[in-house]
Amino acid sequence: MKFTFIFILFLLLTHQAFSKTLIISDIDDTIKVTNVLSKTDSVINGIFSKKAFSGMSELYQVLNKDNNIIYYVSGAPAILKEVVGGFLEFNNFPQSNKLILKNDSLSTYEYKVMNIRNLILKLKPDNIILIGDDTQFDPEVYQTIFEENPTVVKSIYIRAIKNRKIPNNDLMKNFFSSVEITGFEMLNGTLTSENLAKVSMAFIKQALNSQVFIPGRYCPANGRMEIDELKQKVREQTSIDFLELTQQKIIATCKK
Repeated sequence: MKFTFIFILFLLLTHQAFSKTLIISDIDDTIKVTNVLSKTDSVINGIFSKKAFSGMSELYQVLNKDNNIIYYVSGAPAILKEVVGGFLEFNNFPQSNKLILKNDSLSTYEYKVMNIRNLILKLKPDNIILIGDDTQFDPEVYQTIFEENPTVVKSIYIRAIKNRKIPNNDLMKNFFSSVEITGFEMLNGTLTSENLAKVSMAFIKQALNSQVFIPGRYCPANGRMEIDELKQKVREQTSIDFLELTQQKIIATCKK
């Protein structure tokens, strides 16, 4: 009996140590400040801008660990692969070579679903984290992927640009800042309080080549209820303090 218990514990610990997490990320208006809802801005920013949302690079850096694999699946045309790759490298996003851009006549929805399916079949991950935004089809794409892989998809994060209604899914959370994702992944056991401190500081300081939000788009002048939710669930006082500073940064920025 004792041997059986030890053997089962060994298998569980071994599986956890070697479990593979696939992180799928969109680019435009998820990590890059593009403003795809404006035809003019989407063209100009898509080609020339290297502005990233504040704290997103640091978030991806802390996610880039152990057996985690990050793939960027974007609806941007394949002809911009060098430009998009340059943006990722300039802003220190990890695994910038794992980049998939659109090179077919499929709709953006069909293209993303097909390529994410292919990655899942190829890599056979134990866990999947999906990160996108609400300007186009990411919520619907990720909902489809979840329905096909309900036991493997662990988290879905959608940046609120339009702040539109997203599919009713407990795993799918709207986010405004990189800190919210970090906080929820800390609660999930994926990240740590040290990771939260690093990402929070990056968001609060806001580097010159980053932006908190897209002017003219959604910006919560009264703060984010998701951060208040995290403050209720997080135990460490230091983490609570960083969440409060993040909330203050959002409120001050959105009221300008």
